[in-house]
Amino acid sequence: MTGRIPRSFIDELMTRVDIVDLIDSYVSLRKMGRNYTACCPFHSEKTPSFTVSPEKQFYYCFGCNAHGSAIGFLMEYAHLDFIETVQELASRVGIEVVYEQGTQTSVSTTDFDDLYPIMAKAAQYYRQQLRQSQDAIAYLKNRGLTGEIARDFSLGYAPKGWDNLIKKLGTDSDMRNRLLKTGLIKQNESGHRYDRFRDRVMFPILDNRGRIIAFGGRTLHENDKEPKYLNSPETPLFQKSSELYGWYFARKTRPLKRIIVVEGYMDVVALAQYGIHYAVATLGTATTRQHLTRLFRSLSEIIFCFDGDEAGQKAAWRALETVLPLLQHGRQVSFMFLPQSYDPDSLVRHEGVQGFNSRFDQATPLSNFLFDSLTRQVNMNSLDGQARLVELAKPLLKPLPVGPYRDLMLQRLSELSRVNLNNLMRLMQTGEAPKPFLIKKNRAVVASLKELSLVHKAIVCLLHKPMLSQSLDDLSQKLSVLDQPDIKLLLSLIELTRMNPQLKLGAICEHWRGTSYEQTINQLARQNTHFTDTNVDIAQEFTDTNVDIDQEFFHAINRLHEDYAIQRLMFLLQKVTELTVEEKQELKSLSQSRGQIHSYHQ
Repeated sequence: MTGRIPRSFIDELMTRVDIVDLIDSYVSLRKMGRNYTACCPFHSEKTPSFTVSPEKQFYYCFGCNAHGSAIGFLMEYAHLDFIETVQELASRVGIEVVYEQGTQTSVSTTDFDDLYPIMAKAAQYYRQQLRQSQDAIAYLKNRGLTGEIARDFSLGYAPKGWDNLIKKLGTDSDMRNRLLKTGLIKQNESGHRYDRFRDRVMFPILDNRGRIIAFGGRTLHENDKEPKYLNSPETPLFQKSSELYGWYFARKTRPLKRIIVVEGYMDVVALAQYGIHYAVATLGTATTRQHLTRLFRSLSEIIFCFDGDEAGQKAAWRALETVLPLLQHGRQVSFMFLPQSYDPDSLVRHEGVQGFNSRFDQATPLSNFLFDSLTRQVNMNSLDGQARLVELAKPLLKPLPVGPYRDLMLQRLSELSRVNLNNLMRLMQTGEAPKPFLIKKNRAVVASLKELSLVHKAIVCLLHKPMLSQSLDDLSQKLSVLDQPDIKLLLSLIELTRMNPQLKLGAICEHWRGTSYEQTINQLARQNTHFTDTNVDIAQEFTDTNVDIDQEFFHAINRLHEDYAIQRLMFLLQKVTELTVEEKQELKSLSQSRGQIHSYHQ
């Protein structure tokens, strides 16, 4: 059973990942001095305030306060959970994720490895049933599918009856509970359990690693009162808002230059049979931001394929609204609307691969689809209509990332509406500035370094210059007696950085993810702004050149030593029982260094 990912592996991973290379693959960075800058991907802005430090392996936005390590960036930007992020970064640097065995998972994951074998056995059972069902075989043949393509996609058949799968796999109560957890069987209010899928062609749904996580079932009977398609429910293995049918197979296409998003399982399978292996389908839901983020991590061009009817137009518009905030770095999106009464399955059979592929080149670019749809809603021959066009376009274009595509879209709107481009750009900025309470909050974060406690000041210095810990003697015994919050955190940080001098700020922050100190570490990691002159430019603002961190750190440590000496001296002076020989010697030493305090207590 998979356990948690040990922190030692996270530490190692963070030393191998380059945060600049990672972020630059999503956001175009520009070198400025020792750091890199860009317009922040987490809020709208025209002047870059997003800064990445290769030295610290850390990013920070001076506009919205977003900050963190490579792991934090990928989780926030790509909407991945912690485990997915670690797996993604590990694959980038060519190492295998290490898991602890025999431990409970502690971070952003659930131990469900015992469910994958159940799904594999169910798929095997459905494949066996397909070979024995003449009705299911006839259905697939009538749809034009070959035995080879059915084999490649592991198609199967769930037979008629209420408990076939339960009888086959539910050999004991534990197995039946696992079947229930995977959604393969259901349980009614009276506690009776029965098969979810009955008399359906079965399409296994695979994750990125090729493991079966869910099923889609297609009824054989068009007039059936049951839904035409039935998917597995949400389970520990399957979240439909982030999974795509056919993506596992599409990723094997080399080179993978574009993807076509269709509406059904059969479309994906049929297109693959004709050599078009780069089609995927959503799973009973509209295309989500998670879907698109996953696709854009691997390619830059997406073609949505919809019916040409009103329902298809509405579905395309929903996809347009979802994808607009993600259009950056040369990403392209277009829409291919099918002729009436055709779907991709039937159209590729009718026109052949060459004819079908030619439609990709004729697909409607997103910009054309957007402006054509909006101009049809207004009277473009009147001033009122042109003004209305701007109002309709404004909420759509506003989320576009800053860059050439956004500028061109605004230029096109200016041409259509006849509104001056500069005026239009100012209009688009309305409401984009941070709200007053956010500004107040951010200012509070960057309060003066002098306002920090000694412990927090020492932690901040260590975070930004971990090598300082190499100059310290063992403080554990001494500082542990101080009655101050976060002393344990400081001592742990000193130990961590002394044992792992290669760790940077980003890796240090990740070390405390999921612990009680995570919030404190993240808050203090942002305090690098305390070391800077507020008048310097943004590229200089993320460096240590304007302050002597060593001086600040050792000043804080010396003051903590003084606090220790004072508290220890007070303890020895007030001790009721007789002092030991060692304590007498310690009292003498402390008294000599703290004569003032000693005289006061005489």
